[in-house]
Amino acid sequence: MWGDHIVENLVGAHSFTVQGLIPNLYNTPHQQTGREYCVLRCDHTQDLRELGLQAQHRPRQSSAVWQKPTPAWRDKLVKTVEQRASNHSVRIFFRADDIGAGGQAFETLCQIFRFHQLPLAMSVVPAWVSTVRQQQLFAAAPLEEPLWGWHQHGWRHVNWQSSGKKSEFGDQRPFEKQWRDIWQGWQKMQILFQGLCLPVFTPPWNRLSLTTIKVLQKLDFKAVSITKPLPSGLKTPLGLANFRIQLDLHTRKAKDPEADFDKLLAELANLMDRREPSGIVIHHHRMNIFAFDFLHELLHLLKRREDVELLSFQEILEMENES
Repeated sequence: MWGDHIVENLVGAHSFTVQGLIPNLYNTPHQQTGREYCVLRCDHTQDLRELGLQAQHRPRQSSAVWQKPTPAWRDKLVKTVEQRASNHSVRIFFRADDIGAGGQAFETLCQIFRFHQLPLAMSVVPAWVSTVRQQQLFAAAPLEEPLWGWHQHGWRHVNWQSSGKKSEFGDQRPFEKQWRDIWQGWQKMQILFQGLCLPVFTPPWNRLSLTTIKVLQKLDFKAVSITKPLPSGLKTPLGLANFRIQLDLHTRKAKDPEADFDKLLAELANLMDRREPSGIVIHHHRMNIFAFDFLHELLHLLKRREDVELLSFQEILEMENES
């Protein structure tokens, strides 16, 4: 578990209100629910620069659900998180995909998790990271800072399937080619992160094959992180844990924003009913101001609940070793 230390000088000595870490650039008044809120207030013009996100920030692509704030979205989120009854500990982790360079959105993502002092599993595409990009990543998320769970996200994030759904490590790629890509990705990760990367593999598009499992076993990976159960068919024990993703925030395909927001909250509620560690995946390059504000509020609400454990990949690996 991560401590409740607050980074006091993140954006200066401000008081706290219900406006959120990102300034409220849209009109969505929050209705009080009788609880005392403690989330950071930012002036519209002052603190965005310190967070790395400019007021005019617009991602090239974002899901319909984030195009504009759903009416009373904060109240709906509060109700989902705070009124969810549970007779067991809720274990949740956050995973950020497609990490390969810095930039405003990446810097803001790191600032938010740093403010809450909560861990974030960073899925890095090794082939994307040059020397300059490595410097950008470490400027926003220093290697010595224990919040970041650096791990491998494929090799190049390229689709090799000639048909069907996209996959870099699908059933149409032979063992030798999968081995080459995963091995060279792992070697580069060791160099980039000075041996501090975790033996966890997140395949692009959350898809892999039985061949991928065999390669990962031979390379001594300890876990994968995907949305579905591991493929069946191996005669020998897998020896790999699956840190499953149960909620995708930013690559949603539904066209009706309000209906999809309600569906997102239903998926969050279902996640909170599960006993095993369950993941929420982030794609920072698809996040606009509303998406960042939602994430900040979600982290705040989850952290308030005493029965919620917000875990790092390292902690989950240690739990797997003990079981």
